[in-house]
Amino acid sequence: MKVIIDPRSDVLYSSFYINGLTDLFGEKNMVFSVRPFRELPMSRKFGYPNLNFVIRRAGEKDRNFTVQVNDTWKLNHDLYCWCDVYGHVNANFKETPKEQYPKLISLAPSFGIRCWSATKTVTSSLLNFFKTQDIDYLFNTSLSRAVRKHFGVYKRLLQRCELSDYQSKISSATNYVFHLSTLWYSDQWNRNDEGMNRARARFIRACKSVRMVNFDGGFVADDRSSTQEFMDCLYKGHPAGIPLSTWILKTKKSALAFNTPAFWNCHGWKLAEYLAMGKAILSTTLLNDLPAPLIHGKHIHFVENDQQKMKEALEYILDHEEYRKKLEQGASEWWEQYGTPVRSLELLGIRN
Repeated sequence: MKVIIDPRSDVLYSSFYINGLTDLFGEKNMVFSVRPFRELPMSRKFGYPNLNFVIRRAGEKDRNFTVQVNDTWKLNHDLYCWCDVYGHVNANFKETPKEQYPKLISLAPSFGIRCWSATKTVTSSLLNFFKTQDIDYLFNTSLSRAVRKHFGVYKRLLQRCELSDYQSKISSATNYVFHLSTLWYSDQWNRNDEGMNRARARFIRACKSVRMVNFDGGFVADDRSSTQEFMDCLYKGHPAGIPLSTWILKTKKSALAFNTPAFWNCHGWKLAEYLAMGKAILSTTLLNDLPAPLIHGKHIHFVENDQQKMKEALEYILDHEEYRKKLEQGASEWWEQYGTPVRSLELLGIRN
């Protein structure tokens, strides 16, 4: 059997599922080839990031899969028509009802992980570059831009950590709270200031208002973001933030983690990372679907998008260690049942 992956897929966003496919079928049974995907009416600038792959078994009909890993709930209808199963990390069944889209499967949020060795990553970047340079794409862009865009993705993949780095356990502190996130740019379309920026700022201010909390972190400003409203929330350390490995370690030590819907109200990588680490998660309401609900008081602690309510919830979780450990255990159990790379593929009906 073979797993054939479209080399035009964004390997950074797809790395989570490439890791799962490797665990299920082995690296030797996975190849990158454009051939099964030539009928798709798309270039690199259309419809990505998605992961498109074909599972080919001797004597059986090919099965086509798409996993949509970007921030919007909107579907790529060309891919939906092409595939047999359409997985989506930000499925929203109010907007795309299951009755109308029976192929659509809701997946847990995912995040970029280092899925290959450094040597394999470099080799794949070179081979896939030559496999994906179609004439139409090069005609509409410069070669230098194509090089920067392609190899930039693989460079970022090398900077990610392995899944095992998230899942190794250390004890969380009782009064140390760490939260470091990007202050994203806001415009008339995404309105991030009204959404995640202010929600995160309310949490940062709530932490700073609790005397017992030793708060570490703040906002790292995006080059295009406006900082005027959030000056009191900016990170006091290096302007570029901290290495991912340090972020993971500090998050594990933190008594809890804060989550809110991110770009275009998506689940975001942070929710998946917190679940994988087994954190007690304080979160505002989620707006997209999941393969199974995160239950308040069992897997997560939901709170209103209000600074005073966040302060009260923060104090409650810090004051009740047994409850905090219950949330940690619940997050880990939910992740193992619905969120891991292999479990995500099994939700799509893929088994070895």
